[in-house]
Amino acid sequence: MTLSRTSLYTADLSTVSVRSHAGDAMNASPHGNVSPSPQGIATRQAPATCGELMQGAIDGQDFLVNCPIDLYAQATLIPADTSGLSVRDASSYSKVANAVALLDAYIEQQKLPERMVLPASLAGHELVVSSRIPRGKGMASSSADLAAALSVACDFRGVKLSAVELSRLIARVEPTDSVHLPGIGHVNHLSGAVHACLPAPDDLSVVVVDCGGEIDTVTFDRDHAREVYRKARAKVVSTLALMTISLRLGDSLGIALAATISARLSQQILPKAPFDDLLESCTRDGALGVNCAHSGTVLGVLYRSSDGIGERLQESITRRFGDDLTIIGNHRVVTGGCHAR
Repeated sequence: MTLSRTSLYTADLSTVSVRSHAGDAMNASPHGNVSPSPQGIATRQAPATCGELMQGAIDGQDFLVNCPIDLYAQATLIPADTSGLSVRDASSYSKVANAVALLDAYIEQQKLPERMVLPASLAGHELVVSSRIPRGKGMASSSADLAAALSVACDFRGVKLSAVELSRLIARVEPTDSVHLPGIGHVNHLSGAVHACLPAPDDLSVVVVDCGGEIDTVTFDRDHAREVYRKARAKVVSTLALMTISLRLGDSLGIALAATISARLSQQILPKAPFDDLLESCTRDGALGVNCAHSGTVLGVLYRSSDGIGERLQESITRRFGDDLTIIGNHRVVTGGCHAR
């Protein structure tokens, strides 16, 4: 299959919708790990990721295919004594505070009648963000915070942003996995451009393991990564084609194969010492492959949910690697999106 540069990189979606195998991404009621939140007027949640199913660059254009899992950040709007909208613990959630400020500036810049601020938004409210997503591991912790918070802030401001507008707004704060997109997002994580929203697999789970340390995605060496992808252009193009077809078909094995190829290529950029041994031992125990956080510290052991081998895989990893790997959790791969709670 030949994919042209035009077909890969000129999509500009004013609205984005996709129906996953599991149901409508924007109306689903996911059940997963979330932090307790205060009672408020509105709450939205957005998923973490286990790294990416794929990441690369083609002809200088960066992209990733995200890997949302059932672990969530959430943002709650509560009444406050102050005027306007403020972010609780803004020093800890400075990216959220920056994003809310950018949202206000964007609303003012557009000046469209249907995007006028509602009178109710003049009352005092506070935005409270809570999350159990590990930080600095490549699990989209900040992207989930930002997506959930901006979803609530948009409701508060009385505006409705398209998926592309929201992606580009978040990308102005930091590179984004675009976890607010329904299904599985194929995006330019640096610019916020949305190339496609693909169906989420309904029979794929992942044991998330941490190799240790932390990576700052902002300071990640992208020039080196682009050079690796430039030299491996044919492999990147064919792997993206395999990933796209497999997601559309709901083919867990094809998804895992493409993810493993991408993770192995990432070993030339940000090597993870346990990768080869983890892949060999876990596929022997029934796993389909291993994906990675291309600019983070986690690896993911992918397997069919219907095989029910998650516990066995975790026991095998603990026995084989001991303290060299930390098991973060066993999660379903789910559809992305910002959901009400």
